[in-house]
Amino acid sequence: MSSILASLLALFAICGSAVIGLWLAPKLPEHHLTGETGTAVSVSMAVVGTLAALVLGLMVNSASSSYSARTTAIEALAADIIKLNRVLLGYGVETAGIRDGLAAYARAKANEISKPVSTTDEVGVTTLHELEALNDEVLRLEPKTDRERHIQARAISILENMVDARWTLVEKSKMVMPAPFFVMLVAWLSLLFASFGLFAPRNATVMAFLLLGASAIAGCVFIILELGAPSQGLIRPSADPLYQVVRELQITIVRPVHGPA
Repeated sequence: MSSILASLLALFAICGSAVIGLWLAPKLPEHHLTGETGTAVSVSMAVVGTLAALVLGLMVNSASSSYSARTTAIEALAADIIKLNRVLLGYGVETAGIRDGLAAYARAKANEISKPVSTTDEVGVTTLHELEALNDEVLRLEPKTDRERHIQARAISILENMVDARWTLVEKSKMVMPAPFFVMLVAWLSLLFASFGLFAPRNATVMAFLLLGASAIAGCVFIILELGAPSQGLIRPSADPLYQVVRELQITIVRPVHGPA
């Protein structure tokens, strides 16, 4: 279920419950709408409202953590690509082909991240093969001096960090909200708004603010689902760090600088 559809369903369910409460109020006997009844209903609904608020807060925090982790992984991957390029430059002209492959990988990864991930390519097989090929090429280097052996070891270490960042991107691609959990949360909120409608005056101001409150909750559901699926929704971490790396690597390839990393 998409985040837009889920938030719209939540909005309709909550607004519908409020309308049912407004419709039901004049049909109940008067002693069902006394102040004592309203107090009892308000106290019980306060518990439901508190529970729903806690759940929403926890879900926002979890979704935000997924989004932040993916953003951090993109930045770490970009930094490691720059580091690896500088290390390979220090090795010498033998690594020119590897650096070309690294630039191609950075470009492909930036394009991959900037687009929504399809369910058939969540792992990013194409860029995975490119990264594995880079690792194999570094391993095939034949260092002849201690300095070259040190550079090769450093390059392998950076590649391992790139692999870690890459799999973090895969693992943080989506946060699944079980359908029963979503239905239960919407049911709590619908019950809460039904109680609001039951005891609220029937006028345009009340209806407008009930609609605004339901819209705010639906917006919160939308944000949770968007942040929880940072590789698929409308709100995705920027791939600008990787595009900046691509630009820097193009300059480096044209004007190489030899020397220690």
